[in-house]
Amino acid sequence: MAVQYSLFFIQRFKGKVLFNVPMSEYTSIKIGGPADVMAFPQDEGDLKDILAFAEAKSFPFYILGGGTNLLVRDGGIRSIVINMSEGFKDIVWEDETNASVGAGVRLSELLFQCRERGLTGFEFASGIPGTIGGAVMMNAGAYGGEMKDIVEGVEVIGKKGVKNFIPKKDLAFAYRKAEVPKGAAVTRAHMKFEKSTPDAVKEKIRDLKERRKTTAHITFPNAGSVFRNPENKSAGRLIEEAGLKGERSGDAQISEVHANYIVNLGAAKAKDVLSLMALIRDRVYSQKGVVLEPEIKVIGEDQ
Repeated sequence: MAVQYSLFFIQRFKGKVLFNVPMSEYTSIKIGGPADVMAFPQDEGDLKDILAFAEAKSFPFYILGGGTNLLVRDGGIRSIVINMSEGFKDIVWEDETNASVGAGVRLSELLFQCRERGLTGFEFASGIPGTIGGAVMMNAGAYGGEMKDIVEGVEVIGKKGVKNFIPKKDLAFAYRKAEVPKGAAVTRAHMKFEKSTPDAVKEKIRDLKERRKTTAHITFPNAGSVFRNPENKSAGRLIEEAGLKGERSGDAQISEVHANYIVNLGAAKAKDVLSLMALIRDRVYSQKGVVLEPEIKVIGEDQ
């Protein structure tokens, strides 16, 4: 299969292509076995070609954004990983409050531009890592704000490399997810903000940074919140009340700062993280009667 991949990429692909890539280098928790192929499309033409090629050859593929909220198993990924981080980085301001934002744009970059323009509605993204494409797919949010509040629709490239626009109503945003057709890659998000002032936006960002002080002190690599908050409950508080702060499996540890984070102390494996996740679910259910649902996505094969 690698030979077939190679022939295609040499002939058609303009972007960078890597083979046998350690996913630990492309995830925020610094864990993950090798991916067979990682391709970095530079533009829509690259992306259309690779999606059409994968469909024609029945090759599996995975769309990667910033690698946050993601755990790759130790056996790695037997597919093409399409890394959107080196293209799709432009922000086009259509008027004072509306922007078309490339999927590879970092949340921090868009927040900076909103702050400078005095636009409100995106302050919740302060401190959230990752890219716009991944944030849309996850309906990322915090402190009462979510991507669904500002996204008007998305552009995608799907089966056979066909480009399409999906309006907000068809994205069916829900808690930490959006309905995007299987096999489609988000290339741009159309977003609408509200007019404010730079000083007011800066003040909101400062307030959120104060509220985030606990997680800001987590210095080890991590994948963000591990479990979703149950209705009217805090997953972190439930885990802490179960006495699990600081528990370890290998070099993975339930953070001593915030219990809903699992950190990599240096040489953690995916199996260590999964072991801690199982411990958390069992202990919280036995003590609290609450079933915690994962927020991070787990992909790949066991070693």
